[in-house]
Amino acid sequence: MKQAAAMLFQHLCDHHEPASHIADLPPPRQFQHADAYLLASAMQKAIRRGDIDVARRAGHQLLTMDRSRLWRRLAVIALEDIGIADIEAIAALVAVSLLPTARRLFGSDAVALDHALVRTCTAAKDRSGDHLSSILHREPVDPEQSGLLVRASGDALLAVVASSHLPLTQRLRAAVLASGRCEEHFRPGAPGLSAVFDHLHELGVPPLLLLACDVYAARQRDELPVFVPFAALLQLNSKPAIRQHDLPKPEQISDLPDYTFDPVNTRLGRRAVDLWTRAYLTKPAWLPAQIAAALWNAEASLCDRTLGSDLGDSIRERAYAADLQHRGLPPDRHAEINAWIAAERPALTAARQAVWNSFVRQSGKPAEAPEHLILPLPVPTRSRRP
Repeated sequence: MKQAAAMLFQHLCDHHEPASHIADLPPPRQFQHADAYLLASAMQKAIRRGDIDVARRAGHQLLTMDRSRLWRRLAVIALEDIGIADIEAIAALVAVSLLPTARRLFGSDAVALDHALVRTCTAAKDRSGDHLSSILHREPVDPEQSGLLVRASGDALLAVVASSHLPLTQRLRAAVLASGRCEEHFRPGAPGLSAVFDHLHELGVPPLLLLACDVYAARQRDELPVFVPFAALLQLNSKPAIRQHDLPKPEQISDLPDYTFDPVNTRLGRRAVDLWTRAYLTKPAWLPAQIAAALWNAEASLCDRTLGSDLGDSIRERAYAADLQHRGLPPDRHAEINAWIAAERPALTAARQAVWNSFVRQSGKPAEAPEHLILPLPVPTRSRRP
């Protein structure tokens, strides 16, 4: 770890170009009443959308409230959201997030944070690493195939990783097992992450990406440092291009954009989905967990600029389908739930506002939302079960 960290820091020093406009950025306003969970969610979703104003407001507020959570979340964002679309941005963000010496290079944590946020907001995004995680953990598992991999030797696992003719999930599982980061089937004799990185380097994965993943892996126990280089391996022979996306303007819940209320990963976001589904005279045809998963894919994962390719598109669609199937929704109903969410969007906004108002009241502080946004839940149209 020390050698990898030193190498990543040296790379940052060699490529560090102070941006004069960073010093001219105004002090960001705080979000009233937001806790650390909402701030981390707002910052990450804003980075995906390239919204530097929201990202700075949430990031600087989180810096004063819970700086360790801030740096951990930025490191995750580097691999989960920037991914293979901008390897230089990954290297810079991992270094700033996880190495205090890198932050001192900028003079202060606040200035380092601004550099990191501007760099990541303007970078292209690729979420293939996170999509591969959904595919591996949420698609049905072939017990026989899984058992063979668990019993395979280290060399055999590395050979499976390199075998492009084998199924994607088989290669992914082999990579995780070989890295030793599989909690379900921990193997003391596994080759280890360094051996997997050496193997991927021989196959053509960029060394800077592997270096950043190595530094990340020393601090975090998740599997992203396996999935992201694997995504790079899959894309070696493709010709991805940067795609621009026109994103819908978010609704405002008080002064927070509605995408802050992550329907899967924040408590208030989950409460809003629950309130939304209970507001109907007839129960919707979907379970709250199914609605939350579909809403997350339609809203929380939106990015302003992405690295696009046919392979990347197929991986994303497969991951979204796995998310819903894992929650019991068959593929022939995925389009139906997405259409329902789009049609019932006003009721979701009202539910989020109601949950937020309740949260503010419980905190003992007056709500500061514009009057026209504080609405009672409407009575939605009756939902009919198919």
